Amino acid sequence: MPVKICPECGVSNSEHAKACSVCGASLHQVKKVRSLNSGLHASPEGEKERTDGYRPVYPRSSGKTPASSASGWLSLLLVIATVIYPFVGMIVGGVIAFSEDKPKRARGEFLLLVSLIIWGIRLIVIPLFSK
Repeated sequence: MPVKICPECGVSNSEHAKACSVCGASLHQVKKVRSLNSGLHASPEGEKERTDGYRPVYPRSSGKTPASSASGWLSLLLVIATVIYPFVGMIVGGVIAFSEDKPKRARGEFLLLVSLIIWGIRLIVIPLFSK
């Protein structure tokens, strides 16, 4: 079954589609190709099938990334490192800093200090990148 591959996001659309079902880009000038699901090589209509194993590569726009990509995981790690860790560190460090045991108190003060430094950096750096 022929399909139209969106030049913007690379999604397969029906052969009769006028616009991409994902990003809304116009598909008026896009040529139909055979579906990869049919087991045949994808090639523009009218082009002969190649028997040497060559499969043409249709360019995809790199402007859009799916949520499950590496950038999604990096964002999650950034939130953990700049929000969750300092918050928990301040609570635990603050509790341990008032301990009777001197080595524990030193560790609690250090943890509290590191958490405050991370929060300070976060409050300074994030506004710089958001402009």
